[in-house]
Amino acid sequence: MVIHHANTVETGQWLADAANVALIVTDALNVQTVYQLVRADYQKQNVPILMIIPPDEIEGMPDAVQPYATDLLDFTSVSGDWQEKINYYLDLSTRLSAVYVSAAPTYYQFRLPWWKRSIDIAVSLSALLILSPLLLVVAVLIKLDSRGPILYKSARAGTNFRIFNMYKFRTMKAMADRLIGDMKASNIYTKNSDPSENSENKQDDRCNECQLVNSSCRQPLFDQSQVICEKRYLTDTEGAAKFMKFRNDPRITRLGTFLRNSSIDELPQLFNILLGDMSLVGNRPLPLYEAEKLTTDQSAQRFAGPAGLTGLWQVKKRAKGEGPVTDSERIALDIEYARTFSFRTDMYIIWQTLFSIWQKENV
Repeated sequence: MVIHHANTVETGQWLADAANVALIVTDALNVQTVYQLVRADYQKQNVPILMIIPPDEIEGMPDAVQPYATDLLDFTSVSGDWQEKINYYLDLSTRLSAVYVSAAPTYYQFRLPWWKRSIDIAVSLSALLILSPLLLVVAVLIKLDSRGPILYKSARAGTNFRIFNMYKFRTMKAMADRLIGDMKASNIYTKNSDPSENSENKQDDRCNECQLVNSSCRQPLFDQSQVICEKRYLTDTEGAAKFMKFRNDPRITRLGTFLRNSSIDELPQLFNILLGDMSLVGNRPLPLYEAEKLTTDQSAQRFAGPAGLTGLWQVKKRAKGEGPVTDSERIALDIEYARTFSFRTDMYIIWQTLFSIWQKENV
């Protein structure tokens, strides 16, 4: 079903009553207002918002509207690319809004058990009260150590793909996220490859098809507020690592290394636990650029369980210093926890976490 609105007032009224929304299409003039209306409902956090704009207007597009569009849509294209793009996002929206606990097509929405939520509230509130002097000292030291905010706020995908802001003590230099694209080779989850592989046409951000006809990109995407070619992006990231973590990360501050190795940087997540965004034990909530790679029926099962401060893969692999955990190993452990967690399992993980707070890897 397709519904057309003459203005954003009608859109807002419709969104207030609409339970299921698969896709929004708007123009550059209204994209910011539509974005705010859609994202105001946490159940619609994953709804794609496509912005209509012809290719010849991309370069002159205001920077202010770029963060609000999931992708661009060109209805002037005679090749039918816009139809393929709409079908792609409709399919993606379906996969994001349905989490499966098995291969059977049975919709499942995870709900946190009462006993687990009770423990979360009691422990997080007690810990915040007891650790408040330490939190205050760390906040002062961070401010003295380097420029920037005390807390780092990161959008994460947790239980049922719900997006929330996760808090940490800042351990990196300001604007560190913008450097992540230059550090892919240092990712401990990246498989070794030939340095010369895919080196051809590295200076040209267009895909082979666009280069052959010597035209601007006909399937643009936004990446860090930069316009890139969708086909080129998919080619370059095919088979790429699902998770990102770096050894000897140069973005980390002097104090940040200690805070990370001692896990003190994670303490502000006690507020997330108290608010109900996370649990003490569960699968780590993922940055959105990692979560978007885990939308298949199999890997999405990791989101059908609690999002947590510590979890099964941390105590089974990473904390024991057994070397880098592969994508498949980490996903398998996350799925195992989502399927089998219990009070006994949680107590075991918390007990093991107490002995592995100090990390053996400088990551």
